[in-house]
Amino acid sequence: MIWDMVDSPEIQGVVPVHIKDPESYYKGVDSPSRVFCRNVILYERLSRKALQQQNLANRMHHRYVLIRVLETSGVVSVDGQSLQLNEGDVLLVTPYQFHHFIDLESDELRWLFITFELEQGESILSGLSYRCLQLDQVARDLWSEITTLWECENSAQQVELMPILDRMLTRLQFQMDAQLIGASAPLTGSGNEWVAKIEALIIRSVREGWTFEEVAKRAGFSARHLRNRFEQQMGLSLREYRSNYQFHTALSLMIDTNRSLSDVAELSGFHSQSVFTRFIRRMANRSPRELCRQIRADRKLKDKSDVH
Repeated sequence: MIWDMVDSPEIQGVVPVHIKDPESYYKGVDSPSRVFCRNVILYERLSRKALQQQNLANRMHHRYVLIRVLETSGVVSVDGQSLQLNEGDVLLVTPYQFHHFIDLESDELRWLFITFELEQGESILSGLSYRCLQLDQVARDLWSEITTLWECENSAQQVELMPILDRMLTRLQFQMDAQLIGASAPLTGSGNEWVAKIEALIIRSVREGWTFEEVAKRAGFSARHLRNRFEQQMGLSLREYRSNYQFHTALSLMIDTNRSLSDVAELSGFHSQSVFTRFIRRMANRSPRELCRQIRADRKLKDKSDVH
């Protein structure tokens, strides 16, 4: 007889649990591709300015970002898709997804972030993209354990947070269908509709080679009015938005080993290789070839670890 804890609301305390003999002593519970995180970092943002500026500065978005809203609702735009995050909501942003924050209800906020690299389990977490979720009590307890261990000064104890994060992410995936709130449906409200329209036009301008004047014309505004309103509502300029979108597009395209750098440049909106080279040097402080080599080496290493 083994004494175990049962966390059912109907059964509290310690109760005896009888363990049956297994059908096989060689084949048990296993998941070779289970979630396995590493290089975990936690931080929080307490103001609109810090949230928007720090995110803009972190252009090399090769990590997973798990966002939890404790105070002040807002909208996260992921690859041009607006997702409403209310207090208590959680959102997972995957590597190379272009994202930024808009329509925050207050300048004061409290948003928590867990960023990490994924050793394996990419296929398991793929379904969480563009999903706003509510943590259940078990997941909230796991999050609390992670933050407590992060604040611990003992590095040996801090390591314990990684398997706890693995478990929390796995639980989120299992509960996604039941806890889905909003899915990826467009948001209602004039502010979000306006943002979605302008984002779609800017993204299209990359493919079509439009100027900002053409974007403004198609949006029904003067170029000056569009620039001012966009920056006021989004917290960044039209040029910064498009540059970050182009950069993240280039990063995602560089993963494909079958693509040449000229293809990456053209699909990212650059019809001149020299202009593309200057752009990448400005954004990443290295040449396109050096950046591409790094991204593909990291991807190859990750794919190898997934196989094993």
